This record gives sequence, structure tokens and C-alpha cells, in this order.
Amino acid sequence: MLKCWQLTVAAMWLHAAVLMAGDNPVRVVSLGPSITETIYQLKQDACLVGRSSACDYPSAAAKIPVAGNMGIPFMERLAVLKPDYVLASGLKDMGVKKTIESLGIKVIILPGETLNDYIASVKILGEVLKCPDAAAAEEVRFRQRLAEFRRQQTEHGWARRKVYLEVWHRPLQTCGGKTFLNEMIEYAGGINIAAKEPREYFTCSEEWILRQNPEVIIAPGMGSGKGDEIAMRRGWSEVDAVKQNRIYTGLDQSMIFRLGPRTVDGIAILRECIMEKKR
Repeated sequence: MLKCWQLTVAAMWLHAAVLMAGDNPVRVVSLGPSITETIYQLKQDACLVGRSSACDYPSAAAKIPVAGNMGIPFMERLAVLKPDYVLASGLKDMGVKKTIESLGIKVIILPGETLNDYIASVKILGEVLKCPDAAAAEEVRFRQRLAEFRRQQTEHGWARRKVYLEVWHRPLQTCGGKTFLNEMIEYAGGINIAAKEPREYFTCSEEWILRQNPEVIIAPGMGSGKGDEIAMRRGWSEVDAVKQNRIYTGLDQSMIFRLGPRTVDGIAILRECIMEKKR
């Protein structure tokens, strides 16, 4: 008798086989969670024959066979799935690109560092998946949400607060000015304390953070209720964010750290943290 996990695997591979046998003109493997989300947002999930193990949203993606880890394809799976395209935001080993192409599979590396990169990726996917109208609609939706954040900021004249966004805590890492996270903070009504750093993600010292004296601390990677751990760090008691109890943890990391359709929802989450009155 087949075990449950064996039945699940069999169903997943059957799903792929049906797609390959059907009349779907395009077959793709996504090696990035944000790409998978965007494909579903464009309602082109019928094209998806493989995904990375990190692709966990929407829940329907779990039915798609795993064809690699994030940015790391499993070559034997690709040989079986025979997609037309492998889509990734980056490959851990760029040398594997030629190997994939030797199988007759095209590789497309989608941009993913800024909010405009998301729009650019949507346009590329609109061409690859042959859904230009859906891509155009998504671009309009995304831009309208961003414009609404701008409008609200101007209309209400909210004072901008200095924000320390903790990307990771061991070691301490944050986001510089060349990231979509920096843009998200700005749209949310904050000022990234690392905005003037002309780089992406970097390790920073506690002394540097304390000198910036953030008014809001947002640490999505820390579990819910872990704000006290941040407040108890040596020397942090004099930081304005700690004094005013504006420390936010336990947030949905996929909405904040993943550039995709839900990024605008992530901005809304950040805005609630930044604009919230003293707790």
C-alpha cells in the first residue's frame, strides 16, 4: 500500500505530466517565490510545471512539483519536466545556465532589486506567458497602490519617522539605499536610517545603529513578542524607538522581504508600524 507522501509525490508528477501533454503553449519552471507569486497573480499558473522548494504562496503552489531550491535547479527534474523556460531572480551558480540551455531550455533572469524591477518583471512575464493584458493590468494596479500611499502622505502631512529595519539579527543586517525595502519604508512614510548608504544589504554594528537613533524599529525576522529582546540589548535603552515602545516584530516576512504582488500590502504593514501612535 502506498504511503501518504508517496501518493502526494505521485499526484504532483501527474499534474506535471498532464500539463506537458495538454495544449498549453508555454511551460515554465520558477526558481523564485516572488516569480511564482507573480505567475499566479497574472492567472497563468497553468504554465507552471515546476517550482523551487521556497515557493510557498499561494497555497496552490504546493501542488506543483519541486524542480530545485531557490536559484538552484535540479537538472534531472528539468530533464523530465522539459519546460520551455526556467525563470529565476538569480542563479547560485551562473555556470549552470549553459547546462540548462544545452537541454534546449531558455533561462530568463528577472530583475528584483527595486520596485520598478517588479514592474519590469511583470512586463517580461507578460511576453513570456503570452498574457500582455494581464501584465498591463497588474502594472496599473501596482502603480495605483503606490500613488495612493503618496497621496495619503501628502494629504495628511504625517511627520516621517526614522526607521531601522532589521533584516537579520545574527549578525545585525539592514538594507541600504539601493533596495526595494528602502523604497517601501519611504512609501510607508518613514526614513530609512541607512538610506544614504549606496549599497544593498549589509552588516552593521550596534554602535552605528545607536548613533542613528531610530524612532521606529521593525524586525520581521524576530518572532512575535520578541521586542523585549531588542529593547534589552546593551545600550539600546536610550534609543527613541525603545523609549517610545515602537518596536515591531512577528510580521509576515514574505510580504516585506519578497518583492512581488503583495509588496504593496507589505508597505501597508510598514505604514501601520511607522504611523501608529505611541503604544
